[in-house]
Order: sequence, then structure tokens, then C-alpha cells
Amino acid sequence: MAMRRPTLDMKGIDQIFQQTVSALRSGQEQIFDIAEVARAEYENLKEQAHEIGMEAAACVKQVDHLEKQLKVAKKHLAQVNRDFLQHDEAQIKVAYDEAQALQVELAVARERETALRRKRDELERSIRKLGEVVKKAENMVKQVGAAMHILAGDLEDALVQIEDLQEKSILATRIIQAQEDERRRVARDIHDGPAQSMANVVLRAEICERLLDVDRDELAQELAELKSTVQNTLLDTRRIIFNLRPMALDDLGLAPTLRRYLESVREETDAKVDLVILGKEQRLAETVEVTVFRLIQEAINNARKHARANRILVRVEFADYQINMQVEDDGRGFDLAKVRHQAKYGESFGLMSMGERADLLGGTLRIESTLGRGTTVSACIPLDSNGL
Repeated sequence: MAMRRPTLDMKGIDQIFQQTVSALRSGQEQIFDIAEVARAEYENLKEQAHEIGMEAAACVKQVDHLEKQLKVAKKHLAQVNRDFLQHDEAQIKVAYDEAQALQVELAVARERETALRRKRDELERSIRKLGEVVKKAENMVKQVGAAMHILAGDLEDALVQIEDLQEKSILATRIIQAQEDERRRVARDIHDGPAQSMANVVLRAEICERLLDVDRDELAQELAELKSTVQNTLLDTRRIIFNLRPMALDDLGLAPTLRRYLESVREETDAKVDLVILGKEQRLAETVEVTVFRLIQEAINNARKHARANRILVRVEFADYQINMQVEDDGRGFDLAKVRHQAKYGESFGLMSMGERADLLGGTLRIESTLGRGTTVSACIPLDSNGL
């Protein structure tokens, strides 16, 4: 006896969808209220932090002023004590009391400065944490809104497109994660590099101020070290900017930027890296140059980090109506079918990202790899009649 094929209860599914939409709408409103309250508190804390910062700055000026006054008072007291025969007891007492009063006032001001700095730091930590809460709440509102839009739409279309939506959702999630990872990396680079160096610059500048009227030879040495610190900070900052977006790409174009980039790669790896440019070099549309550069950059990073290649060959061809690129390495290679399966389920983001970049410009990306025999990444990006 043949078994009946089960059929979908569309009314039941629609009812479940409606209940889900209602629950999501209620949750969205609650999350929105939380986000609004958190944002209001966030702005309040920012205002408090600004006020505390102003007070701290004023207190720092007061401490500096009192330090100068106390220095003068101590110098006067020392002079009075040294020439005590020329001063009566009342004058000596006045000089002593003045120095003591300034010392007490300075100690109080320093304590207040420390308290203000501590309170400012606490507020800044609270602002960062609350800012994260606000972002999470706003993201949740958007995500719930997107879910409601999908669920409230046509059920049949939703079922037909569910696999495509799943892939796009995975891609979007991975893109967001990649963006956050990149921001985290940049923040760490700035914190460990330029931020630390600038703190050192401020410290050395303060030392130079103190040496200005004391020891010119030591001042010259400090200024030389300060100059070296600033130069190193500038190099770190330029490196971070290049990693975010090479300025040469805007100023010089694709080919010169690739040459500079591959020079830096050669300095960082033992692998032999070659570049071959075919056709007449020309400036292309910004989106095309960025896309081709990022594709080559990603392919080289994969060859260096994962394939352990000894030789990398980059070819770029400027044709009349398209630009072709190819990155070939002699590394370990990989199982292409396995990697594509992982990419489909969000376990490997590199291939999806590269394919998406090429697709956005109407181009194609082809990857050929064999275990133990290397990998070749090729892409073709179309251009219009003006080369853009």
C-alpha cells in the first residue's frame, strides 16, 4: 500500500507566522524602549564626562600655577632664612606661613585632580559599556524588523527563497564579523602603536619644557629622541592607513600600488614574489581598482598564511574592455569542494568574500587548486568603453 505524501498545513503555518510576527513586534517595541533609555543615559554620561574633563583641565592649570607659586615662596623663604639678620621674626614667619599655606593648597588641589581623573576614567568606562548596549539594542531592533519583514511577506516566496536568504544571512553575519575583527585589529594597532608613542611624545615634551632653562645640552638630546619618536609614530600611522586603504591607490592607480604592496610583502616573507603587468597601464574606476587590489591582496594572504608557498606569481592584464588578474602559488593547495562546502555554511569566509567582490562588478572569479600542487586564483572584471 502506497503511503500518502504529507502536505503542508498552510493555514497552520500562517497562524504560526502571525503569532511569531506579533511576538516579534512586541519584542521590538520593548527593545526599542531599552535602546532609547540606554541612549538617553549614554548622552547624559557623555555630558557628565565632558564637565568632569573641563573641571580636570582647570584643576591641572591650578596645580601648575600653585607649583610655580610654591617654588617662588620656597625660594623667598630660603633667602629669608639665609639672610635672617636682615629680617625680623615677623617677616620670617610671614614667609614661612605663605610657603606652608601654598603647600597645603597644592596638596588639596593635587588630591582633587586625582579624584577628578579617577571619576573621569570611571565615566569613560561606563560610556563604553553603555555604548555597546545601545549598539546591541539598535542592532536587535533592525534584526527583528528584518525578521518581521520576511515573516509578514508572502509565505510562498519565503519558502522558495529560504535557502538563498540563509546564504545571504550567513554572508551578512560573516561580513559584520569581519568588519568587527578588522576594527578590533585597527584599534589594537593604534593602541599599541601610535597611541603609546604619542603618550611618550607628551612626556618627552614636558621634559623638554623643564630642561629649557636648565640644561641646553640635555634638552638637545631629548629633542633628538622626541624627533625620532615622532618619526616612528608617523611610520606606524602610515602603515595602519595603508592596511585600511592604500593612499597610493587613489593617487597613482592600481599598478604602482601593487608594486609598492608586493615590495612590502617581499620584506615580510621568505617567499619569492613576482609581478607581471600586461597591456597598457591605465587608471580605472575607483571601485574596479579597489576590487582588483583586494582580490590580489586576499589571494596573497591565503598563499602566505595557509598555503605556505615558496613562490607567488601575480599577473595583471589591462585589456580593452576588461581587466584580468591571476595569483598563482606553489603551496600546499586544498580540497576545493570541501572549502566551498564550508563557505556555503559560513565556516570559511575568504572564498565568499572574493566571489562577492567580483560579482558586484559583474565579473567572474575562478579558483583552481590541487593538494600538494598549489593554487591559482583568477578573476575577470569588465570595463566600459572608457576603461571604467
